[in-house]
Amino acid sequence: MEHSYLYELLRKLGLNDFWAETGEFLLVRPLKIVAIAVAAVVLSRIGARAVRRFVLGIHARAPLLTGSARADQRVGTVGHALASLLRAVVWVVAGLLMLDQVGLNLAPLLAGAGIAGVAIGFGAQSLVRDYLSGLFILIEDQYGVGDSVNVGANATGTVEDVNLRVTRVRSADGIVWFVPNGEIRTVGNSSMGPAPG
Repeated sequence: MEHSYLYELLRKLGLNDFWAETGEFLLVRPLKIVAIAVAAVVLSRIGARAVRRFVLGIHARAPLLTGSARADQRVGTVGHALASLLRAVVWVVAGLLMLDQVGLNLAPLLAGAGIAGVAIGFGAQSLVRDYLSGLFILIEDQYGVGDSVNVGANATGTVEDVNLRVTRVRSADGIVWFVPNGEIRTVGNSSMGPAPG
């Protein structure tokens, strides 16, 4: 096992191996864990801002789509979703690094997580499909709140809410339809108006 400079210093001061390792564990490892946590906070905040700026930059390059409240809402939703994904990745990596500092052997943990990930992946295929479809619905601006749409056999009406997982549509007879975004194959939007010509 590789020891730090503090361990060598404690050994030179006359402490035996047990107390030198204990001193190293109590002083060096907590500082490394705090450093990892601080780095994760900084990286997640800077990364989230960078992702939002990137999405705003892409939005600004499409002058036909800028200026409307709907376009701004769509950009905000996509930016927030991607920033949240980045934060989750940063904190998972930071958590694994912290567990490594505590001395936990990560190989069995990662192997178990891989197996669990495959099992959850099979079980959550429709959920992942819903989120990815919702992201593309927002990016492509297929419809928005207030649009009159047809998103399925019975789901025809006015869009009341669109998020990454589900679209809420109120039909003319007052029924509210909750349509998972992964189930939407075709969209008819009568609110988009005629093509410019």
